[in-house]
Amino acid sequence: MEMTINKLPAPTWNRLGMNESRISNITIDAAWKAQIQVPNAAITRENTEIDWNSLNSGLGQDMDVLGASIEADSFHVENNRHRNEPVVYRLQYRDTHNYYNKVQIYAEENSESSYIFTTVNESDCAGLSALQVKVYAKKGAKVRLYFAQLLDKSYDILHDVGGFCEEDASVEIVYISLGGNQVYAGGLIDLQGQRSGMDAKIGYLGRDDQHIDMNYVARHQGAKTESNMEISGILRDQAFKLFRGTIDFLHGSSGAVGNEKEDVLLIGDNVVNQTIPLILCAEEDVEGNHGATIGKLDESMLFYLGSRGISKEEAERIIAKAKIDALCSLIPDEAVRKEVEVYHGGL
Repeated sequence: MEMTINKLPAPTWNRLGMNESRISNITIDAAWKAQIQVPNAAITRENTEIDWNSLNSGLGQDMDVLGASIEADSFHVENNRHRNEPVVYRLQYRDTHNYYNKVQIYAEENSESSYIFTTVNESDCAGLSALQVKVYAKKGAKVRLYFAQLLDKSYDILHDVGGFCEEDASVEIVYISLGGNQVYAGGLIDLQGQRSGMDAKIGYLGRDDQHIDMNYVARHQGAKTESNMEISGILRDQAFKLFRGTIDFLHGSSGAVGNEKEDVLLIGDNVVNQTIPLILCAEEDVEGNHGATIGKLDESMLFYLGSRGISKEEAERIIAKAKIDALCSLIPDEAVRKEVEVYHGGL
């Protein structure tokens, strides 16, 4: 299958080649059997009547087409249920195939729930890891999504999030990307209801000749909606990264506020870093802010650490680890946090 993914809501200059990404020869063999822990009876596995294909996502419509034949794993959260323990959804690949897993979360009014998605593989495995998570958050519902992408370089990756928020609902995303070869990730949240919100914290480490391509969109439709995107990354060796971050204020989003900030640490002279911060505005009374900090390690810091016997390479590793650890600490599961720390410590 030929796919067009991570498309900007409004194109910029075509000559930049950053409006979208096109990939080819994408095939799916099946869904991998996920290891699922549901620690609370307030969440059931029943299907709902939502038209899930109508929910937009970061990678886009072609991701829906690719997974049309895949049966979804469904989670249904009851009204007014607040859960402290997260659902853990683990994909641990053990062979060489292309797998697509689909997750649908229906959160009823005033509920709270959390989900951790971990992708890992055993040795001598390769293929495609495709994962799509869609969320429908009813009035006042709070849904938190945590992703730990810990795959080998033998894997290409398509990880996708789509969400729809009613009044006073919110979706939070924490995505940590440490592995893979060709990595495509995205998220789009429709803030339909008044005072609904999106919060996305994205962390990545690009190394060797890895290719990272991301697209995150906050679509403000309701009044007084809020979005926040914080992106923190490290690029080294010959890694390539393209990040698209869009705050889209549609007509009717009066009083909405959107913020986007990216902090990128460049280690080496051969990395490629591209960023498109985009604010679209069809409403007058809104506030949109974006900024990016891009740079190398501070020479004075390197001198200070060197004077204490710490090499430049070790200093780079310490600072890169601190960036990832800050996001890792947000994951509400000790075993998963440890797994991220062990994986990152071996890079």
